[in-house]
Amino acid sequence: MIPTAAMAPDTIEPASAEAPMMGGRVSVHLIDRDDPARLAAAAARILDRLAAWADRLTRFTATSELSRLNGAPGPMVRIGPTMTAVLDWARRAEGLTDGLVDVAMLDARLAAETGRQPGSGRKPADARHDRTIPASRRWSLDRRARGATVHREPGVRFDLDGVAKGWLADRALALAATRSAMVDGDGDIAVRVAPGDHWPIGIADPRAPGHTLAVLDLRTDGNGPAGMGVATSGTSVHRWTHGATHAHHLIDPRVLRPADTDVVQATVLAATAREAEAWAKVAVIRGSAGAFEALDQPGVRGLLLLTEDGDLRATPGMVRWLA
Repeated sequence: MIPTAAMAPDTIEPASAEAPMMGGRVSVHLIDRDDPARLAAAAARILDRLAAWADRLTRFTATSELSRLNGAPGPMVRIGPTMTAVLDWARRAEGLTDGLVDVAMLDARLAAETGRQPGSGRKPADARHDRTIPASRRWSLDRRARGATVHREPGVRFDLDGVAKGWLADRALALAATRSAMVDGDGDIAVRVAPGDHWPIGIADPRAPGHTLAVLDLRTDGNGPAGMGVATSGTSVHRWTHGATHAHHLIDPRVLRPADTDVVQATVLAATAREAEAWAKVAVIRGSAGAFEALDQPGVRGLLLLTEDGDLRATPGMVRWLA
């Protein structure tokens, strides 16, 4: 989700804080009529809370709750409330997207990175990729007072990277008591914008590092503050080459391989960051032939696609936000 980035408004300088998170970076930006030092302290507090949540959800540290879940030998594992909330959203996102958002594909992701079929030692081209029961259908949550118990089939391991970042951005935005706020979870962006304020969001051009493909100028239409989410997904980042083959990180759960798509990059404007992240992923996996129909959903406010042939296509809902 790297190609989307927050940009400072040209009229008001927000108080900001930034730190590493889950293999990327997260930033918090606040606008209010408050003392700048107090705003900066508020941004730092939100960032600290974000870091605590992210430490539970990352797969990049062996001590995280996600790593313990994935490494547990049995079919039932107790988890805490943060992990429960994220997996709850993952299950809802799976239903919204007809299964194209699937967090139970860690081994398929690692296979794309290494060029090996999970557990077989074979390259993907040598192995079958169909499966009788999708991995995302083979786990469930038994909720309890503070958390849940995960029930899963043998071999199911979770990759929460994109899903968690959108959820984290939305959750952190809810902590911001300022009139306008933006949380950029490594490209999954949650925004609240009050009348008179605006947030410019830059969308990077994957064909030209350091250049901008488009800029969204997010404002409110009404008298009160508006909440929105922006996310970009694509095949130009997290790519690996294995001999004569190339792979990327967006796994199509229907075949358990990197999506065969003509979409290089998709940016979605939605009601929340977590929804935008899910639908951006769907747009890439479905390709340009199916993306616009798939994203004709109540929560989707706009879609911008860049295809392999260089076409830039946008819905009318997205055009109205372009600067």
